[in-house]
Amino acid sequence: MVNLIYMLVAFCIIFGMQIRLLKNKEKNILCKEFIVLCGSLEVHVFGLILQIMFQNTSIPPVYFDYISYIGAFFTPVCFFYIALTFRNRNIKIKDYIWLLVIPILSLLILWTNDLHHWFYKVYSINIHEVSMGFAFYIYSIYSYTLIFVAMAMLISTSMKKSGFFSAQTAFIIIGGLVPIVVNILGTLNIINMTIYITPILFIVTSICFSFAIFKYKALNITPIAFKTVINTMSDAYIVISDDGTIVDTNKTFRDKFESIFKFDKDENFFRAIEESKIINLKELKSNIKETRKSGSIVTKEYNFVKDEFNKYFEIDIHPIKATKTTTEYVGTLLLFKDITQHKEDIAIIQEKQEVIVKQQQLVSIGELAGGVAHDINTPISAIKTGIMMLNEMNGQRSDGEKEILDRMDSCATKIVNIVNSMRNQIRNLGGDTNVKFKISSVVNDIKVITYHEVAKNNSEVIVDIQDDLSVKGDPTKLGQVLTNLVVNAVQAYGDNGGKIEITVKKSENEMASITVADNAGGLDEGIEKYIFKNILTTKGTNGTGLGLYLSYSVIKGNFDGELTFKTKKGVGTTFNILIPYV
Repeated sequence: MVNLIYMLVAFCIIFGMQIRLLKNKEKNILCKEFIVLCGSLEVHVFGLILQIMFQNTSIPPVYFDYISYIGAFFTPVCFFYIALTFRNRNIKIKDYIWLLVIPILSLLILWTNDLHHWFYKVYSINIHEVSMGFAFYIYSIYSYTLIFVAMAMLISTSMKKSGFFSAQTAFIIIGGLVPIVVNILGTLNIINMTIYITPILFIVTSICFSFAIFKYKALNITPIAFKTVINTMSDAYIVISDDGTIVDTNKTFRDKFESIFKFDKDENFFRAIEESKIINLKELKSNIKETRKSGSIVTKEYNFVKDEFNKYFEIDIHPIKATKTTTEYVGTLLLFKDITQHKEDIAIIQEKQEVIVKQQQLVSIGELAGGVAHDINTPISAIKTGIMMLNEMNGQRSDGEKEILDRMDSCATKIVNIVNSMRNQIRNLGGDTNVKFKISSVVNDIKVITYHEVAKNNSEVIVDIQDDLSVKGDPTKLGQVLTNLVVNAVQAYGDNGGKIEITVKKSENEMASITVADNAGGLDEGIEKYIFKNILTTKGTNGTGLGLYLSYSVIKGNFDGELTFKTKKGVGTTFNILIPYV
């Protein structure tokens, strides 16, 4: 009677679990497999209930085992299928349908046991009184192997997702070991047990797994999906303990910082930062302390710089409590958002805004210069006309007066030339023109414009126009490049002064060659390879380093040409501009 009550209670528990699983709105593959497992256990227990109810009849008890074993034979296979799905939800169970071959053959052997006694030689409800045949041992080895392998897969997978000491893993281990250990002890006759113990033990397993499923959700796909999500996040994260030990990271963090940090759980994040000097560790610890003091998330911007690694990150610092109700903090979550591209975009926008403002200013200056030039040229023209009229009165002028008039005319002409040269060079400032012009006109204008700077340093500009060539582009920009080269040469001479030679001639491949040469001592060997590629200066606070850098960009971008140089320390430097001529 007691055994019947045990079996009825066991059946009700299994049936209740099955109903609960059937009511589950989200019936994933694991849920369906557990429904089948419960069905197998129900058949097993139902056969034993019938055996108990008819134990005092003439029907041999073994015949009820024929029913019971329908469930018992397939339970280990169901258990193994659950383990496969738990490890990999994309597994195809139909690829493992062959696992049912031995249970089916064992069931056929059991049903025909009266003919050959391959399964039971002597049958009894008390396991220690049973004499087994070879088929029983074959099936036992097979079923225990399936259960052991399934347990190993379940435990290892659970440990990877939630850790060894988690409640999920504990319920899986307890639920799996209870029936295995007791059945092995009973089979080896170490303990006395009846056949009614086995289903009860599997009920314990079902209850443990039920807790794991419904209370801790260890066997649904959420942990797998969660791990997939965090590893495909564009943002990196790292979890560190109170002393800085790395607890966990995602794939994004490892990919971004693999050249800087180690990712073993024994590694210390604080120590890695201190050794690499990639950011200010004291500031980071201060911000972590601030999060714990306020109990809220703190967001800070950090620039990670080490060797060629230079990135900006916005870091959300999350304090991690031991429990929701305590104020004890056990670690910190650092969520890294890469804002490097954003910073670069902002810098480009600001730079373009500055360029636009500069261009607008230059356009205004150009328009102003045109008006000023007109206002200056008008009275100068009147002066020159008056001088010309005075010169026509030769008979009435002394030689001294004639010399003064000639000097006045020369000065007036010089003023006109300076004004016109300045106007030519600045009237297109901020614009982008593409016209045909003669190189000689630009060179002559530059000679006039730089006259004051050249004369002040006791220097001299010598122009040699061997071929009066025309090119296409923006004459103002070419003038800016030549002005920069001339002024650089003058400043290289210093107070000693010297000659700057500008030569214009034909070169090979339909190119116009413009050379600006000096004998000011040459450039240092260390800066030769950077002179056009980096913004640098050899003039200390007196230079910006933009001149040659921008000159190179202008010749390449606006004239499709080349700007090269030759220098010899102690002698001088020659810059050579090659531009396709028309």
